[in-house]
Amino acid sequence: MIPAIDTPRSDPRSVPPPDASCAHCGLPVGRHPVGDDPWFCCSSCRTVHDVLRDSGLSDRYYRLRDIGRTGDARPAVLADDESTLAELGSPLFLERHTRQNADGTRSAELVLDGVHCAACVWLVERLPHEVGGVREARLDLARARLSLTWDPETVELSRVARWLSRFGYTAHPGRGDGASESTGEERRLLVRMGVAWALAGNVMLIALAFYSGLAEEGSGGLWTAGRWMSLLLALPSAGWAGLVFFRRAWHSVRRAAKGRSLRHLDMDTPIAVGIAVGMADSIHATVTGRGEVWFDSLTVLIAALLTARFLQLRSRRLAGDASDRLLSLVPTMARRLSAAGGEERVPSETLGVGDRIVVAPGEVVPADGSVEAGESRIDQAVVTGESVPVAVAPGVAILAGVTNLTASLVIRVTAAGDATRVGRLLAWVRDASSRRAPVVQLADRLSGFFVATVLTLALVTFVAWRMVEPGAAVSHVVALLVITCPCALGMATPLAMAVAAGRAARAGVFVKGESAFQTLEQARVVVLDKTGTLTAGRPAVLDVAGDPTVLAAVAALESDIPHPIARALSETAPADGPPAVDVTFEAGRGVSGTVDGVSWAAGRIDWIAARTDGMPADLARAAQAAAEAGRTPIAVAKDGRAVSVIALGDPVRPEAADLVRSLTGAGFELHICSGDHRSVVLDVARAVGIPPERALGGVEPEDKKALVERLQGGGRTVVMIGDGVNDAAALSQADVGIAVPGGTQASLVAADVFLTSGGLASVALVFSSSRRVMGVIRRNLGLSLVYNVVVAALAIAGRVDPLLAAVAMPVSSLAVVLSSIAQRTFRRAPYGDSNRP
Repeated sequence: MIPAIDTPRSDPRSVPPPDASCAHCGLPVGRHPVGDDPWFCCSSCRTVHDVLRDSGLSDRYYRLRDIGRTGDARPAVLADDESTLAELGSPLFLERHTRQNADGTRSAELVLDGVHCAACVWLVERLPHEVGGVREARLDLARARLSLTWDPETVELSRVARWLSRFGYTAHPGRGDGASESTGEERRLLVRMGVAWALAGNVMLIALAFYSGLAEEGSGGLWTAGRWMSLLLALPSAGWAGLVFFRRAWHSVRRAAKGRSLRHLDMDTPIAVGIAVGMADSIHATVTGRGEVWFDSLTVLIAALLTARFLQLRSRRLAGDASDRLLSLVPTMARRLSAAGGEERVPSETLGVGDRIVVAPGEVVPADGSVEAGESRIDQAVVTGESVPVAVAPGVAILAGVTNLTASLVIRVTAAGDATRVGRLLAWVRDASSRRAPVVQLADRLSGFFVATVLTLALVTFVAWRMVEPGAAVSHVVALLVITCPCALGMATPLAMAVAAGRAARAGVFVKGESAFQTLEQARVVVLDKTGTLTAGRPAVLDVAGDPTVLAAVAALESDIPHPIARALSETAPADGPPAVDVTFEAGRGVSGTVDGVSWAAGRIDWIAARTDGMPADLARAAQAAAEAGRTPIAVAKDGRAVSVIALGDPVRPEAADLVRSLTGAGFELHICSGDHRSVVLDVARAVGIPPERALGGVEPEDKKALVERLQGGGRTVVMIGDGVNDAAALSQADVGIAVPGGTQASLVAADVFLTSGGLASVALVFSSSRRVMGVIRRNLGLSLVYNVVVAALAIAGRVDPLLAAVAMPVSSLAVVLSSIAQRTFRRAPYGDSNRP
């Protein structure tokens, strides 16, 4: 533990109250905040706050900040990746990734990291008012997609990205062609749904006149005109909006005939039969002037079913968006070296094996390869899960998607594009994205037997009533087909899932695959990643050996150095202390300078030992122990004498132990699988309460996938919980993958469920709510089946005429709707109560 640091303050009013929160992000500021009322948790938050204030945007932004927040409060991260900004402004990028409009403007879709609430939406959509030349900016918060239109003659795209970066928003090029195709299909279905509801609303208004007695049979022109008007409105509803049901029904009938099996008759078949028979009989009644019509029930049925289908399509599109975000990790452009040694910017997908590329500090590596020249440290947590930056030198293999931290590297390409590890992981994600829920497949199987049963009963009813009362046979058959129309059966599963998914989203839980709810209920094995899942995913000071008061001076030295370790050290003490002067930074070694007249240095153990008379024995032992525990030891020297060793590591999330106790108490078997060092993984396992034999360390992403496969080998249902690309293969291989946001904005989603708020506490909520969702689905299916059995018996017995059938047909749908809306899912509560898995 770090001893308490009591920094003297000349003004007692500058001490924040215990519950003080950051004026920008809302996180607790702790005992040593940045600034003085308002307080900030870090210098980045203060910078963004000042930019908002100076731009005149702060009042509106902070009023909207807590409206519709989709993620936990988190510190601002200043986006200053000049390579990304330069890439967005290059002519080659504009040609390949943007669209030229007829009026000379250009349009592009960008992935925008750092957006999490309604205030972010408002601020981003202020672009046309704040940056000249921007014509339109529309932000889809759920997808983190910015649709931008600008005039390239007035403003460059890189300038727009630089304006966004002032507020902590990092723009990445959007990838993937499938997203636009899926969105187009979604728009077309949305148009059909809108037209269907408009037609249904007008038909219902006319039907209201009939039901209320304003237009009675035999009353003359008003009654006849109402019927004909309803027919004219219902025809486009059934013939255009509902055409999708007839097409799918026809294909399913052809498959059933070819395969000679009723199981090929899907849910659209009875729906299409019910709509067709109802329309045919209603048209006959309208033309002849005899009999009942139910255009109102049919148009509402079509609109409701299209709505359910739209919600399903939208959830699948969100799953595809996650794959596209994986691709945004890798730069679209690379700096390739020619044979003469010159640099040229080329699309990263055009790189070939053997090409040499240059990667500057702060840039993301665009291809797999090996280091040919240069020494640096790289952050590869997002790809391998290793939380501590790793040193690389000539001959060391390096992967696409890792970030170069300290010095330029020349890399010989060994794989590019889809052949990289990131590309292979993405392929696994895409292969696993088409799974369907068994309960949905059950409903489809039921529909085949259901339609065959209903058609058989209709035939029996017709024959029986022709023998008893020939004039009533057609009426009773129509009543049977209409009243047993399987709209409730078709809506039972997707509606319950849609309501649950909506409530989950409001709780910060996004469910992308319809199979997730059912599989989570059945699961009893959970595999947990360590870095960014059980731990924070970023370095922090865990211990100090020697003089603990050195932290203030070290924080001053490191305050302006763009390195994860420097950032961790600079956040341990207030930024309003004495500044550092004459600072010298040596990449990969350390930093030195003067603070308040005292000479200080902090860095690698051997570097500090060479600058002093050597390391004292106690500090040397502390450094050795920290290294053996998988931590990063940083030595500190004061006036030429080594005085302290600071141990940095990845701290365990405070709620991790609660999650493990909750899942273990519910009967789950838990495993840890991480790319970090074995000793570090064992320490985390002991801290959270997982047996050491179930803690695996030093594994590659492919090994995580293999572990999930092995656990599935016994027929068990496995859930994988991870935080990004390095877990993508395992997340996809698992029966359900749950992605937890890591400590960096590069933590991407490649799972069936991903969490944006509540931290690990949301995981227990996901398990408990999934159980309740499946209970609602079973209740819905039971209600619809019981309803159909009862009303079919009444229709066959002649107790239901077509008018009563038309009125009663929506009853089962209404029951399913009310049942779905009344579900008690995704309500947050502490561990150990109603939300316990």
